[in-house]
Amino acid sequence: MRRSRTVSDPPHPARASTRVVVIGNGMAGHRLVERLATGPARQRVGITVVGEEPVPAYDRVHLTRLLGGAAVDDLLLAPPDWHARHGVELRTGDPVAALDRPGRRVVTASGVAIPYDHAVFATGSRAHVPDIPGRDLPGVFVYRTATDLHRIRTAALKGGRVAVLGGGLLGLEAAHALHLLGPETWVVERGTGLLARQLDPEGSRRLQTHVERLGVHVITGRETITIEPHGDELLLTFQTGECLRVRTVVLAAGIRPRDELAAAAGLQLGPRGGIAVDDLLRTSDPDLFAVGECAAHQGNLCGLAGPSLLMAEALASTLAGRPRRFPGADPSTWLKLAGLSVATLGDHQHADGESLVARTDSSHVRLVLVDGRLAGAVGIGDWPEQARVHDAIRRRRRLWPWEQARFRRHGRIWSARSAPPVAEWPESALVCNCLGIRRGTLSTACREGCTTVDQLARTTGASTLCGSCRPLLAELVGAPADAGPVPGTRGLLIAAVLAAAVAAALLLLPPIPLSDSVQDPGALDVLWRNGTARRITGFTVLGLTVASLLLSARKRIARFQAGPVGTWKAVHAALGLASLVGLVTHTGLRMGDNLNRILLLNFLALAVAGALAGTVTALERRLAGPAARRLRAAWTLVHIVLAWPLPVLLGFHILAAFYY
Repeated sequence: MRRSRTVSDPPHPARASTRVVVIGNGMAGHRLVERLATGPARQRVGITVVGEEPVPAYDRVHLTRLLGGAAVDDLLLAPPDWHARHGVELRTGDPVAALDRPGRRVVTASGVAIPYDHAVFATGSRAHVPDIPGRDLPGVFVYRTATDLHRIRTAALKGGRVAVLGGGLLGLEAAHALHLLGPETWVVERGTGLLARQLDPEGSRRLQTHVERLGVHVITGRETITIEPHGDELLLTFQTGECLRVRTVVLAAGIRPRDELAAAAGLQLGPRGGIAVDDLLRTSDPDLFAVGECAAHQGNLCGLAGPSLLMAEALASTLAGRPRRFPGADPSTWLKLAGLSVATLGDHQHADGESLVARTDSSHVRLVLVDGRLAGAVGIGDWPEQARVHDAIRRRRRLWPWEQARFRRHGRIWSARSAPPVAEWPESALVCNCLGIRRGTLSTACREGCTTVDQLARTTGASTLCGSCRPLLAELVGAPADAGPVPGTRGLLIAAVLAAAVAAALLLLPPIPLSDSVQDPGALDVLWRNGTARRITGFTVLGLTVASLLLSARKRIARFQAGPVGTWKAVHAALGLASLVGLVTHTGLRMGDNLNRILLLNFLALAVAGALAGTVTALERRLAGPAARRLRAAWTLVHIVLAWPLPVLLGFHILAAFYY
């Protein structure tokens, strides 16, 4: 018999005319209880929550933090005394074992019978365990609950190689967190690529490249057929005949709805499992409801936190006497993996859709059009239009030919000038995609006193899941966005400032004087009077300049796209600085005449424009967003334009030096 714990006493019967029992204590169940206990029906609804796990509801979206050493208490969705303060009876560690529909009561594993007027299934899902021989061996874990993650962390800290079976959102997040613990980590995906159902082949390759740069090994097209003991290790054998020896195996191959209790009670299930519910989230028994990952609404299962919470919001309103229909789950997903954003929006797999693809050095975006209208999209990397595109997909907005052309050329649907601030978005425009929170709701909260991002998040819930909308919230309240650091930013800023200083010295300082005595030449005279020394310094400047110019190939040729963009920008700036220092050594601050003077002035103008572009780029997140972006684009354009004459002028200079 399981040990149960009652956190608070049940509400007094005189206060509760309707008894609601919530079966399950996950995020959806807690949101339902929270809305009922704090809403207008709180005086007439008695609430009992029965949970299987020994702890109250916690944030499963950020479950991976437990691998980093966080405690479950850090993830709790409410303070320990919350249920007692709101008159909610909470039973943990004692799951419902049977549902007595004729007697209108639930019976827990410990034998406690709890009567209900309405019962709500919020049983969530369980980890899918592939039918692999050896899946029950010690060292093989599923990735689902707080207890699971504590066991995985303990095993991983003992050392040895770790294999994560599953290259989906959960598997990638788990693999990255495990890698940060120290063990050599492998992702094994049976499909042709990572997130193969969401991404096109190039998008999968781009994601795999990023994951491998983080230090995680990835193998795709490998189906594990056996897991066998091999000394103190485990031997994975794939359908290809290859093997992989590991100490720990983590199964992150998807989820399945927890519908066994409902099935045993004779309730109708969905075609792919899950408890069948209508638009009011009623099951085939009108006194029973279901929300979250266990519910099959219109035959569709929801495996995401955002729609699950929206189900809970709708059902809370219905149980409070204000029927509210659930409109359906948005299939959009977001992943933030060590700085790389991956978003799949709308019906991105539409069989009859037309695909438009745009690639830049920092992003890969694919739009799906049906009859000229936006139906879905997939984006990897820096995608400023993500929220706006998601809203356009929801409205099935038409994409005009000139917008399609702009997207193909620049990766943008709208011109920079046409992008309105968040405050001017339509009230129905989605800002927080995870929870379906619209601009109108956020603006109302701002008018009612929310002046910071954190206040807005606490009041509305926006940004409390993936956090990708925090910059939009910051714009709405007029606060700076709290974006994380960009690799290479500090180096780029230092190199840009020093380059500007050296360029100014070349323009403003007098030439370094030469000795007027043949018998007692100056120590530096050899640099400017000796032909060999001048050729060495000249070709050094040429090599540094060519290397700097060739970095632009990184944006054009896939095989050169290695490493973070910010780091390469810093390298580009450092090469430019080195070229300027070499130019000082080569010229002694002498401007020269005729073509030499034109070459030097072009070089200095190019360096100054690059330094200004680099400075604005490095400081962009601290400056006014749109203005900073326009300034960066302007100086970058000047820098590029000034680079074109340089090879011609250098060619004339070399010819003149050798032949005249």
